[in-house]
Amino acid sequence: MRFLICLFTVLLLLTGCENNNSQINFLTNGLKFENIYGEFSTNITDKTPDRLNNINLGVNKLNGTKINPGDTFSFNNCIGPRNEETGFEEAIIFDGHGNKTEGYGGGLCQISSTLYNAALNAGMEIVERHEHSRDVPYIEEGKDATVVYGVEDLKFKNNSSSVVTINATTDNDVLLITIQN
Repeated sequence: MRFLICLFTVLLLLTGCENNNSQINFLTNGLKFENIYGEFSTNITDKTPDRLNNINLGVNKLNGTKINPGDTFSFNNCIGPRNEETGFEEAIIFDGHGNKTEGYGGGLCQISSTLYNAALNAGMEIVERHEHSRDVPYIEEGKDATVVYGVEDLKFKNNSSSVVTINATTDNDVLLITIQN
């Protein structure tokens, strides 16, 4: 356990997070450390209330999702439509030309990008993934995964021999996603 806490501390330092006990406690509370296939975290830099609402709503929908061996996970199927009726709010998004605009579900691409990298780290087979039309501030270039409901999705196949679970959590500063069995 001590090794894993040290590992998380190093990861936090590499991703630019402060090394303090609240960050470490956030990352370790409630997570099973055995059998983690892959994980990834991103810093939440845009903390507007609407965007945080969308991130928290998306994290709640994603957290605990199970994927059977051989099944393909779809981010859009898991999260569902982004509109006022489903609780999403308008926040900054990038349109197809790289322009900032308002759109329902702004912030969900940070979740899909974090999940994409956790899936890569877990060795999952990426079936569908799309890059943003411009660089985004929460992840390095080429590591993002944009999603647009009904148009662009993040899909990956559980190519392991076990059921895997996606665990997603945030403290409104850091978004952490693990894929484990």
